[in-house]
Amino acid sequence: MASVSTVERVVVIYTGWARFNLFLGYHHVMMMVLTVSIVLSSILLAGCSSSNMNNVYLLSLSYASTPSHQDAVQVNPSISTTFANLTTPAPALEVRVGYMGFCMPDSTGDWICSRHAKSLAKTINNTHTSSSGDPLNLLWIANNFQSQIVFDGLIFSTVPLVFISILLLSTFPRWHEEEDAEGSEREVKPFPSRPVSYIVFALLILASLLIFVSVFWQHIASSAAVTMGQSLSYGTVKGKVGAVAMVLGWGSVFLDILAGVAMYVMILSIKVLSET
Repeated sequence: MASVSTVERVVVIYTGWARFNLFLGYHHVMMMVLTVSIVLSSILLAGCSSSNMNNVYLLSLSYASTPSHQDAVQVNPSISTTFANLTTPAPALEVRVGYMGFCMPDSTGDWICSRHAKSLAKTINNTHTSSSGDPLNLLWIANNFQSQIVFDGLIFSTVPLVFISILLLSTFPRWHEEEDAEGSEREVKPFPSRPVSYIVFALLILASLLIFVSVFWQHIASSAAVTMGQSLSYGTVKGKVGAVAMVLGWGSVFLDILAGVAMYVMILSIKVLSET
């Protein structure tokens, strides 16, 4: 009896799964992919807006414990010694920059974040004497990087475009039962509207282009800022590009392009089937 019951359960599960697959359309998969893309973009935009998001940053600046050695190319090698003296001992400060905020550790090691660099500057001034907390003004440099180089308008434009695409995809017809000429029921699925399909495809192409340009600029700008920051400070400052932010950004780019290609394949398939 136990074996029969087990077989019946397997049959029920298999039947339910098969029916679920029948009603899970091609456009439903695209909608799920685009939803994940919106989630990734939203997390990226919210980076450094709260202490829980301190790992989602574009650029990190901190003081190096050991400055770099002098190079023979340096015409004025004494300037590197000046920078080294300013940052000795090296302050335990790390400034992380996101699209919508800044993060840094407090005196206890816990991360504090704010949308405005001024509030973090007040915290440093209240916990350190004179300029010992940030002798090279890393917080000011981070603020300039965000205000003059970082641009989030393209990503903000991408999110509504993808959301509209999801809404239009939800209007695509689904599988439903109809009676044929002989009176028997069968599962049918009409073709989606061609104008709506073309609109979705155009929106996805535009969204993919915008998100690609934004993430590419984000990657190049952060990498260049790290290199220039380390060079101009003569090795007393070290920088890092946020790995999590890059994964989120390029992941969103990949998903948007994937959905656009899938939409193009759907349009071509409908065109071929309509002509046969």
